[in-house]
Amino acid sequence: MLDMATKSTLVLLAAVFTAAFTFAVEKATVPSPMDEVLRGRVMADVASLAFGAGLGPKWQSFIFAVEASSGKVIPVRIAYAYYKKQELPPESFWDYSRLYDLSVKRDPSCDTTVRQISFDKNVDGRGNDLPATFVLRSAKNALANTLKPETFLPCYVLWYGQYKRVDTAAAR
Repeated sequence: MLDMATKSTLVLLAAVFTAAFTFAVEKATVPSPMDEVLRGRVMADVASLAFGAGLGPKWQSFIFAVEASSGKVIPVRIAYAYYKKQELPPESFWDYSRLYDLSVKRDPSCDTTVRQISFDKNVDGRGNDLPATFVLRSAKNALANTLKPETFLPCYVLWYGQYKRVDTAAAR
């Protein structure tokens, strides 16, 4: 049997651990400060059904054409984090003719290639491999055949609402 002092100590320790765990989970699901702003255009949407595990944010990927000051266009993967369907970008966002500033944070853990992000693996009910599904959709007005399968895509995380359309006249 435990005496009253031991029971009180155990209850206090349980409360401290619960509070610490709750804080850690909340901190993990809250967007962290943004590191940089990428200016460019949406090239393609990854129309995958894999949106997240149900805890924390849902995820959607797309390929963004960063316009460097040198005039060079650099494709990158954007991992877009959101909680509710209403936080997804509007249909007008998926148009290459529109220029955007994205406030993002670099995350090397989700770096990929165009080939890897273009297909979803499929399996049957027994776990046998089935043909992969092509899930890369070009944005409206995007140039055709500009993404090569071997192109490396550095990954950046974009939290919902952390983007804005840039007036193209003001950007010149």
